[in-house]
Amino acid sequence: MNSQRHFKCRDVSIAVMNYNGEDKLPGLFKSIANLNETVGEVLMVDDGSSDNSVEIVHNGWANTRVIELGVNSGGNLNKVRNTAFNKALQPLVFIVDNDVELKPDCVQQLVRVFNEYPDAAACLTRAVHWDNESSIYQDGQILHYVGASPNTNRDANINEVDDQPRVSIGWGVQMIDKQRAAEVSFFNEAYILGWGDDGEINHKLNLYGYKCYQVPKAVVVHKRFESSKRYLAAVQNRLRFIAEMYRMRTILLAAPALIAYECSLVAFLVMKGGMSDYFLGWKVFFRDFSDIRRVRKQIQSYRKLPDNQVMDAGDIFVYSDYVNNKILMAGYKALNKFLNIYWRLIRKFV
Repeated sequence: MNSQRHFKCRDVSIAVMNYNGEDKLPGLFKSIANLNETVGEVLMVDDGSSDNSVEIVHNGWANTRVIELGVNSGGNLNKVRNTAFNKALQPLVFIVDNDVELKPDCVQQLVRVFNEYPDAAACLTRAVHWDNESSIYQDGQILHYVGASPNTNRDANINEVDDQPRVSIGWGVQMIDKQRAAEVSFFNEAYILGWGDDGEINHKLNLYGYKCYQVPKAVVVHKRFESSKRYLAAVQNRLRFIAEMYRMRTILLAAPALIAYECSLVAFLVMKGGMSDYFLGWKVFFRDFSDIRRVRKQIQSYRKLPDNQVMDAGDIFVYSDYVNNKILMAGYKALNKFLNIYWRLIRKFV
């Protein structure tokens, strides 16, 4: 597992995930054409687009291989990602969303880390804001123990934070070792678009004993588009993630924190009118429980690390418009304080 490797940029398949991206694809493909080194191949997996995405790529970038799913996956982006793994010809697959543009040395930086860190199974990019490239949009993260995302460097100045690789879990723009991903069954297609769908493969790989590294020097520019509030994924995916990934000891010891977070989530969704998604998330959890048990058994059989080495605490990330009044902000701060204190009490035991 720790033998030295010598990947080159030619060993990379860039796989673009696309749905109705005709306004975004030209910038992305231009940035791919302007990379410092040529990659092994570029392919696009089209998730049943109804716009001119496919025609634009065929006409403008003839060397791109287009795989058309034909029918939209209905928000199952992991199905699209797994299609890319199945179709990619190179050992390193660079999964790329259609709303980013790559800096010229992005692929080089990711390949460099694969070669310098033999235990690497995935390398994740840093993303900066489209309208302010000195400000960070996404900079990797460690899993919060209640099944949430800490606020890692969001909106920080790129020159004021560390630029060295660190163990992380994901977002949707990352380069993955295809062979090592196969050992954990690639992406789990039971996860819907939203929280955890892109990071669950990283957590599995970290548990397996490989490492997923955030690579701050590998930069993409993120074009922020308004999207629907993904309340359902925040419930459905989180429940499945905890049930599949956590040791039973962790679930029991963390129960007071998990309950506190759950109560806070319910209160938030009541205020935002999202309780229908909450109940649906639990309904799907119970419906799929036998499959969750199957996946859990598989993950727990191959895990090599305890939970306290692959999760932490910290302030939970929320968008600013989610805590846009004094009551919500006070509740948010109180919850974080409790969760951080409680983690210090149980950390060494999980």
